[in-house]
Amino acid sequence: MFGPELPKPEPISLEDLIALNEEIAALVRAGIPLEVSLGYARNAPKNLRAITDRLRQEMEQGSDLPDALRKSGAQLPPSYLAIVEAGLKSNRLSDALISAAAFARTLLEMQRSLRTSLVYPVLVLCVAYGFFLLMLNDLLPRMTAMLIEAHVNPGQLVQGLEFLARTMIYWAPALPIIGLLAAAWLGLIPLGMSQRPAVLLDRLRFLPWLRRIVNDVQSASFCHLFSLLVERDVPLPEALEAAGSASADDALAKECRRIADELRKGVPLSQAMRSSQRLPAFTRWMLSAGQTQGALPSVMATLADVYRLRAQSRIELFRMSAPLILTMLLGGGAVGLYAFLLFVPIRNMLMELTNVG
Repeated sequence: MFGPELPKPEPISLEDLIALNEEIAALVRAGIPLEVSLGYARNAPKNLRAITDRLRQEMEQGSDLPDALRKSGAQLPPSYLAIVEAGLKSNRLSDALISAAAFARTLLEMQRSLRTSLVYPVLVLCVAYGFFLLMLNDLLPRMTAMLIEAHVNPGQLVQGLEFLARTMIYWAPALPIIGLLAAAWLGLIPLGMSQRPAVLLDRLRFLPWLRRIVNDVQSASFCHLFSLLVERDVPLPEALEAAGSASADDALAKECRRIADELRKGVPLSQAMRSSQRLPAFTRWMLSAGQTQGALPSVMATLADVYRLRAQSRIELFRMSAPLILTMLLGGGAVGLYAFLLFVPIRNMLMELTNVG
């Protein structure tokens, strides 16, 4: 006989993941069994209620929390499942869920900061784009007629603008559509695909400045979970593998598995990390120093706070500086472009007229 068919996993948005995590964390902190109280928050969205109801039913049937999460009908990020398993392994599930919440909220804050910082620059860009189309449609024919009356060769610049004016019906609507698609791809427009945590994380890492923030957040999550595991006497190789898998960084997880294999062969930690590329040099040094001093849990917990505070300061700096920088670049670029397109043909006309005279 076949068991009941599991529902096809559906992607979960970052907001729903945060809400689910907070509900589980609150019940765990209060010591209330999840199979008793999970899913009774009727003010939750319908899709989230369906996930929590399925999760409660699976736990009522005897599944542990990681298995119930896998069968809940939600396509949860593997890093989140790794965080839950690390929390259970260390008997610090509440702290592990708090770490997951901090990671997810930082990711959501980065997305919202990026959206907010682009509001005014995008308005400036739209106005500049509108004036550019108006120039091609109205000002350019007048300028061309003036050059012809003066018996002045329009030149390649004006001929290029005339080509753009003739083909404007094709590219004028295409550019905004391309911009909207790029914004959706980066997660700036709230679509289903762009709101998935794993997808959003990859897209934010694509931007150079935000990549540093993502790396700091992932390092903070890695160090915090690693400190919880080591504090509960989880063997060092297993702690490295679990913390790496929970970091949402495939490269870091792969490197942690390699280091763990070296440790199982009897290689010292400092030597196993010598060829490491993904682990920051400061993290490698703190790992070695903490193990030498016998204070690895406290050292890594402190390092997690350092990375978390640095990520927060960089988010604040981005929130304050990005709108100003982008507005200056877009506004100044538009003014410079208009000056070039308008004054160069007029300058050429005056120079030819002067030479003729």
